[in-house]
Amino acid sequence: MSTYKIINPAAIAENLMHSPDLIKQFMELYQTQIPEDFQHLRHAVASKDHADIADRTHHIKPTMEYIGATTLRVKLQDMEQAGKEKMDFALIDKKMNAIETEYSILMQEIDQYLATL
Repeated sequence: MSTYKIINPAAIAENLMHSPDLIKQFMELYQTQIPEDFQHLRHAVASKDHADIADRTHHIKPTMEYIGATTLRVKLQDMEQAGKEKMDFALIDKKMNAIETEYSILMQEIDQYLATL
């Protein structure tokens, strides 16, 4: 049984050719890049900028797929669509709260996974 709720180590290994060096390199990159990307998304939501929300979520989605964080990718895809459709910000804020909850777990899991490499 996996101890991970968000990431999928098997998907990570598959996407990074089962190369321990490559996995470590990318996971270390994600440790710094993902928080930066999410900070930009938070700013877009706080600024109530539909186009920027759509752009920021579109940018983050592929990384989530690479690390097997499919549920988070789906939430980001939903948020991207909300930005494109210029949905009400009460709904966007609700979506962002759900994303933030998973983001917090995601970062803990990346740290935990990196410690096993």
